[in-house]
Amino acid sequence: MQLIPLCTLLLAGLLSGTAIALDIDAVKPNDNKLDEGYGDAFVNYKPYLKPVEKPPETAPKPQPTAVPVAKPETGKQPVTVEWLRANYPKLEDRAINNPTEDNITAYLYAKRVIMDKAQQFSNMVIKVNNQDPLLNENNRVPYASGGALSVRNANYLAQQQAVRELARVGGAIVFVDGHCRFCTQEIPVMEGIRKTFGLEYLVVTIDGTVPKNFRGQAQIDNGLFQKLGLKLTPSVVFVPSPKGYKQGIDPNSYFIIAQGFYAQDELAKQIAFAGHDSKLLTADTMRDLNVWDRGVASTDDLQALELDVNKPGTFKQTLQPILLKQYK
Repeated sequence: MQLIPLCTLLLAGLLSGTAIALDIDAVKPNDNKLDEGYGDAFVNYKPYLKPVEKPPETAPKPQPTAVPVAKPETGKQPVTVEWLRANYPKLEDRAINNPTEDNITAYLYAKRVIMDKAQQFSNMVIKVNNQDPLLNENNRVPYASGGALSVRNANYLAQQQAVRELARVGGAIVFVDGHCRFCTQEIPVMEGIRKTFGLEYLVVTIDGTVPKNFRGQAQIDNGLFQKLGLKLTPSVVFVPSPKGYKQGIDPNSYFIIAQGFYAQDELAKQIAFAGHDSKLLTADTMRDLNVWDRGVASTDDLQALELDVNKPGTFKQTLQPILLKQYK
């Protein structure tokens, strides 16, 4: 069988508009078959396009949640302290920036409310204070000049008594040096204390010299001035029940009374309160020295105090026993 050239067949098909079916066996006698759609694909050829890879889809970012803005309260509201604290400055600023009659009136009436609230509060404070003897300061320290004078006199007499009691159980050391201007004046003050209350004293010089015009005896400091951390001369130290050193060990206790010059009344007061801290005084003297603290809660009681702010009625029953102890 005679083979017809492939190009002739294609040309004839195109000219006649008739699709020509090729006999595969006639084209290739080697029995190699072509895909039946090959001719159509060839005639209607379209270029090969590589598919575009889509980027991996990512989860959309969460949009930030809008924080709702609190709208300013409008309309009438209770006029509490909180309301006044928040709005009074605004009313004042508005009246200053725009001083119309309405703005000034609103500002002045708000101010009037504040003053009236303060007056009502003050009236109730006075009422409650006068009805409760533990809250009334006049019961602790009288306001009247006569009562206050009695309190001061009791305190003064207690100071005098305290120095006398201390004079029975100890003595004083007066540290001086030869260059101290006020040491010359302090030694006569100590002599007055000795004559009035019987408190003996020992003069100790820290530099081996004595003040000008001093004619008494003086001991040379053995390091006690520095040991006690004293900084100034004259310095006065109280020593209860003085004892001698034992095998080089100092068994004594020391209470610093004063550093620098003190007049006799003030020095007596300092000595008395040194005795108060040493607890060497009688109970009656201690009570009168504490006359200004009468009715004042102690530090220990205040540190142990517990209150419930949501139960204001319990404050009185909790605090009264603590305060009553200080009137005994």
